[in-house]
Amino acid sequence: MIIRGAQASIFPAVRPAPHTSHPAGQADGASARDADKVTISSEAMRKTADGDDNPYRLSGAATLLASKNLDVYKMPDALVKEMAVRASEEATREAISAQYASDHRYQTVGQVFVNGEIYAEVDDAGGYGFQKYALSGLSKASLDPRARLEEIARAAQDMGTVEVRYTDFAPGIGGWGGPTAPESMLPAFTARDIRDIFAEAVAAAKGQTSA
Repeated sequence: MIIRGAQASIFPAVRPAPHTSHPAGQADGASARDADKVTISSEAMRKTADGDDNPYRLSGAATLLASKNLDVYKMPDALVKEMAVRASEEATREAISAQYASDHRYQTVGQVFVNGEIYAEVDDAGGYGFQKYALSGLSKASLDPRARLEEIARAAQDMGTVEVRYTDFAPGIGGWGGPTAPESMLPAFTARDIRDIFAEAVAAAKGQTSA
């Protein structure tokens, strides 16, 4: 089943280069350079050596955090609390919207058959899906359901005998998705946007740095 809509971006897997391990640091009296070396357990070594597709496989040189001049700042308690409130409010709104979409699920209004088998269907919002593989070259504009059905039927003519049904539907993709809940149904936010909260936290950290 193929649903036309927002497409997920797919990126090729990156296969990291083999990792070369270094011996552990020397005993007392070793140089400072040797003391900075990383000790890797035998279990970690086994996990990094079990094939190129191992998710634990390492690449590049290891860097000790102790070698970095890192500054750590504690977010003010008021901002931490505000962030928690915002997260809770967003979760509540998402739950309400999801339930609304389920209760108002889009309904099939037409199906396209090719050689007697269901090929595509269109819902009452103009959304469409394909039973097996999608057609290319369809309009990216929002079309009413009938116009979308006619467009799909025209595009599928080279595939065989095409039939469009507006009743007597065959089992197909079925209704999928639904509209988002209207803003009037959702509780208003009392906390600021997460980005605004973070911006204030960053500004506070910069102030501490300059001080």
